[in-house]
Amino acid sequence: MKLVLANNQSERFVAFYKSLQNQSREPFDYTGYSSMIFMFDNDSSRPIVVKNLAQARDLTDYKGVYINNYLNTYELAATVAICCQALGVPYVDKEFEHAPSLSKLTASARLIAAGVRIPKTLAGTKAALLQAGEYYPADFFPAVLKRADADRGVDNLKLDSPAEVAACLQAHADRSLWLLQEYIANDGFYRVSFYDQRPVFCIFRTLEARADQNAQKAHMYRPKGGANASLLPLAEVPREIIDECQRAIMALNRQIGGVDCIYDPVSQRVYVLEVNYNPQLVTIETYKDVRIKAFLDDINRDWS
Repeated sequence: MKLVLANNQSERFVAFYKSLQNQSREPFDYTGYSSMIFMFDNDSSRPIVVKNLAQARDLTDYKGVYINNYLNTYELAATVAICCQALGVPYVDKEFEHAPSLSKLTASARLIAAGVRIPKTLAGTKAALLQAGEYYPADFFPAVLKRADADRGVDNLKLDSPAEVAACLQAHADRSLWLLQEYIANDGFYRVSFYDQRPVFCIFRTLEARADQNAQKAHMYRPKGGANASLLPLAEVPREIIDECQRAIMALNRQIGGVDCIYDPVSQRVYVLEVNYNPQLVTIETYKDVRIKAFLDDINRDWS
């Protein structure tokens, strides 16, 4: 059994491929990218699980995957390819072997495939998340819903139930991309900035009560001007954080980037939340002099 993935799921196309199924010696499923749901869990015996909801099959049920017609669904197509590579499922076309990450979706897939710890994650289109209730891990809530292509905390909400997830997704397009992640209790997050894949500086933002008392935003606090931010000497940053963030940078093959993570000192576990592009000199004022120096030092370096 093989899988053919394509955007066009009109009656005409579905009927055409159904006629081909009757002619083919190799049975195959034909479905759209919106049918794919991705599950990532570092502590599971299967850290990467991908389900085709349309035919109720696991990605590993297939002898091969044809990634076809992915205009406007590049991130889903690339994520399927990353998961195929990690799971040893043959696929075409191989142009996806070194596909760049354009959102949190492909980034999460690359991180989990490289063994970098991320929060337990359920991801896919709005349509897939709304169909995937049976795949929600036990005791998953509260969880954090994130739009895959958003930044600066936009469409990033702490929710308490599948019903809240459905309500928050209601106004968005069926093909919009989302991650639903396990909420990790914390007192703030670290951002370690890298140049030439080496840590250069680290900023820690404490988690504090929000003035607007928005419960769905209570898991993050990023006031303008960085009132809750402190610059940490790298020698004072737990070694586990530096190591895991460096693995994250390398997993995405980025030489320059800022890795956001949460650290649990009890378990000594680091959870990577996001790998940001640097240097963010214009949009972020916090410790701008440090950012500018790191940028200038790197721009003057020989990259050969």
